[in-house]
Amino acid sequence: MPMEHFLAKLFESSTGHNLKDAKTPEDIMVLFKGLGFENIPKEITQKLSLLSIPTEHRNSHFQDSLDISEIIDDLVPEELSELEVNELRAASLVHDVGKTGPSEATPEEQLAFVKLFNLDFPYGQMIDGVKINEVSITKALELKVSTGEITVEKAEELVRFVVTACARQENVRAETQVTAESTMGKFWAAHVYWTYDVLKGTNLPKTLIDTASSHHMLEGHDPAGVGFEQITSGMVSLELADKYQAYRIRLLLVDKYQAFLGRSGRTHEETIDIMRARIDGFFKDCPDERISLRDLYLQILEEINQKKDVFAREMDLAGEK
Repeated sequence: MPMEHFLAKLFESSTGHNLKDAKTPEDIMVLFKGLGFENIPKEITQKLSLLSIPTEHRNSHFQDSLDISEIIDDLVPEELSELEVNELRAASLVHDVGKTGPSEATPEEQLAFVKLFNLDFPYGQMIDGVKINEVSITKALELKVSTGEITVEKAEELVRFVVTACARQENVRAETQVTAESTMGKFWAAHVYWTYDVLKGTNLPKTLIDTASSHHMLEGHDPAGVGFEQITSGMVSLELADKYQAYRIRLLLVDKYQAFLGRSGRTHEETIDIMRARIDGFFKDCPDERISLRDLYLQILEEINQKKDVFAREMDLAGEK
């Protein structure tokens, strides 16, 4: 019988129910309270509830977050306290909250962002010879219209809501200035900035917010200004000195692992090779003081690699929850 993980046991013991795919804001609040976070704003639980809406072709984004938390449970080092582990679990739950769009987005607009993020594009898909991440939102939606997955009217509505919300956002930066002609890659990447903007206005610990919004560091997205590349070898070598540094990297790498393996049809071995190449590329020609940081990324990646069978079980369980 597969082992039941912390959040699933916590939810069942608190409610008498299984942790289902679709979750109400009240269900999600049960999880946070069980982790010791009593004052999560209702705005956050409502956004996560939207992200828990099941989709036809893939897990919901909130289910992905639950899976990531379970995988991380198998990786956390013994030196972390219960408080720190629970903070990491909470960071896993909120790391994709920005997929509901800017903090100023209305509920109707938030749903449009979620629907656009939910559209399934296989990894490496090309449209007219161009990689999917390099085509415009408009072009990508034209493909979905041509396959009958959405109507012309729905595509136009999604674009209208998304563009309107992005034009109205107060925390305007180049990375979140999304228009109908912005690339899908820019749209997808913008969510970490929206995650940061949504969370920084809460009373959540700064370490949790920084961890949640830093999971695309390898692609150069650092809305919290964590600046992993600035960490020196001495800081890294001090018992993985900044323990938060080490667990930020765990969330970052597990998010990538889950995305490639769970949504892109890659094998475990292919996923590890892709991630290793990304780490090598990120730290290419790095100065000596950053070598230890690169080695820490590779060390944690190897921890993931060594637990292939455990994670295969975790991924198989995703549809049973």
